[in-house]
Amino acid sequence: MKYAFQEVVDEVSKLKDLDEAIALAAEREKEARTFYLEKATTTDSIQLKDLYTYLADEEAKHLHYLEEYRNTKKLPEIEIQIPSGQSFTPEFAESETSYGQMELGASGVLIAAMRHERKSEYFYIELAKKSEEEAQKKFFEMLAEYERVHYDMLDNYLESITQFRMQT
Repeated sequence: MKYAFQEVVDEVSKLKDLDEAIALAAEREKEARTFYLEKATTTDSIQLKDLYTYLADEEAKHLHYLEEYRNTKKLPEIEIQIPSGQSFTPEFAESETSYGQMELGASGVLIAAMRHERKSEYFYIELAKKSEEEAQKKFFEMLAEYERVHYDMLDNYLESITQFRMQT
């Protein structure tokens, strides 16, 4: 992860101002949302579909927060919650439990998503370090924390899959 972190540090050091930083962050949130929506439409797994849809909605919220902060320079009101009753714990149908039947591409998508979330977290941490205003710093730290929550959610999902495979 050191390489990914250094890549982000270098990228942030080249940003000219807050507007450029927010524009880059907004572009990344849009790309992530598109990625999650595309994966939600191509998976047969209900849990993965729910997870990707949830994360796509979260990326849309982040984009809104960035735009609101850019326009007002005030911290937006934030809502963070997983809908009640929502579970991203994998549940496997009997046909999915034998080797070769499980969607092997799903693990790769989860790893790619985790990488994106981690790099986004680093990006916001670096923007927070660069911020001279306390409100700005708190805003970027908040976004970094959201990215960390998403990373952990994906990691837990991947761990659930791995534990399942180890038990068979």
